[in-house]
Amino acid sequence: MRDKDNQHSRLYYIILTIVIIAICVVVVILFNTLKTNRSHSTDRYADFTELKKDTIKNKDWRIKTKHRKNKDILVTAIHGGGIEPGTTEIARRISNVGKYNFYTFEGLRKSNNDQLHVTSTHFNEPILDKLLKNTKETLSIHGFSGDDPIVYIGGKDKEMSHSITKELRKKDFTVKESPNKIDAKSSDNIANKNESNSGVQLELTTALRKQFFKHYKLDRHTRSDSDKYTKDFYKFANAVQKGIEKVN
Repeated sequence: MRDKDNQHSRLYYIILTIVIIAICVVVVILFNTLKTNRSHSTDRYADFTELKKDTIKNKDWRIKTKHRKNKDILVTAIHGGGIEPGTTEIARRISNVGKYNFYTFEGLRKSNNDQLHVTSTHFNEPILDKLLKNTKETLSIHGFSGDDPIVYIGGKDKEMSHSITKELRKKDFTVKESPNKIDAKSSDNIANKNESNSGVQLELTTALRKQFFKHYKLDRHTRSDSDKYTKDFYKFANAVQKGIEKVN
């Protein structure tokens, strides 16, 4: 009788352990899903017009641009600075390598830069709007949460997307098609608001952006020092530029 009781007891604890492990796995999966599926409905401001009324230029944020001879391509980072750290720097590098026009909106606050996030379909900033009207193709760089170094690629320009994907994979970067929430297929997305009505959007995970800087740091001091950029930073920018070049 005791042997049967012991067997039942052991079986009970085995089943209980399996159930607990299963619950833990489900919780981890749900947590990661929620973390990596950013919802733009949480934006503090409905559009740039609303943001501008409530903030101070050159204190809370700033805009930087570069005008080049090659006006056909515009590289943007509208969530730059402290909003999605690392996006301004990699966008600028791609622009410099390809001699493309450049635009970035940077959060300058010591904290709470995420409050300056305005989704790409509502970013009605006048300087950018003017640049887009004279641009044939747009490359829009963004940051995305994630513990694995991945770049998600979206936008309406399939040819350029395929070309950039090919070149990035040649350099051993992990490239995946963007999930629906960040696929940049909307005509209102700044990536597609140009002469050709199409562009490419790259969403770089936190892990990938950290890989671009020494000691995996994304603080402002590190990002402002080009000596702290890694080989992967330059390798990524060169691969993206090569992908653009092959279709233009």
